[in-house]
Amino acid sequence: MKLSCNNLYLAIALLSIIACNTSSDKKNRSEIDGWIKVGQVEKTIRNIHFTFPDSGFAYDNKEDLIEESFNALETDSDLIGLKEYNDFIFIRFLRSREEMFPLTGTSSLGNAYPHIKTLYVVSNETVKSPIKHELMHLISMLEWDYPETSSNWMNEGLGTFAENDCSGWNVSEIYRYLLETDQLLSMESLTTDFYGQPEMLSYHQSGYLVEYLLKNYGIERFSKLWKGGFGEFERIYGLPFERIKVELEKELLVKYPKSPKIDQDTFNNPCQ
Repeated sequence: MKLSCNNLYLAIALLSIIACNTSSDKKNRSEIDGWIKVGQVEKTIRNIHFTFPDSGFAYDNKEDLIEESFNALETDSDLIGLKEYNDFIFIRFLRSREEMFPLTGTSSLGNAYPHIKTLYVVSNETVKSPIKHELMHLISMLEWDYPETSSNWMNEGLGTFAENDCSGWNVSEIYRYLLETDQLLSMESLTTDFYGQPEMLSYHQSGYLVEYLLKNYGIERFSKLWKGGFGEFERIYGLPFERIKVELEKELLVKYPKSPKIDQDTFNNPCQ
């Protein structure tokens, strides 16, 4: 998810849509097995209010998607050091990128908006729904607020590491491949213009950096860097980033003496 600079406007627009639809929707409400039908179907289960289209793939698979959401909530919470996550949130499943656009102003497969505690995610027969990735964005930003601009790589890297699967490859395998093929981006590029970089490179490179920092230095320092920005790296971690980068790559070369065989054409396409 690329963070919007106009979150207040978005929140007002979304609230306006809800307000405009509420009175007419009340006339058309019906309830079956706890699901309220109001142009779509809705149900609150534990601490999540789910909304699905009233027909199609997501509707037919809603029980599986609900289970996947709660599993993701558990693993994502554990990843950032929370025993459990009980705050109330909203997850709305959509049929397509086209349905995503009028709600968020983007055609992404997923968008997380912590200021309204809401996750929008596309689910259909042709895409892999990024539930774990986007839910990671939602709960981390609800816990730590939006990251500093120079920490956008941490936000996207955290979501990518939470998913940790792109067409069968994990983030450490992909980083090793990028190292072997000399495709790693400079840290300056990641910290100053993250969203201007090739997505498959920036997200997965950052995913492994996040994995290494969390496993070797813990969540407390990570959250401080998230809030303080990359300029605070050496103060927070006690070492310059380049020293840590050297160590993580040495460790990776021991783990993978030979680079994983990754087909570049497959890698350039969205994860499956």
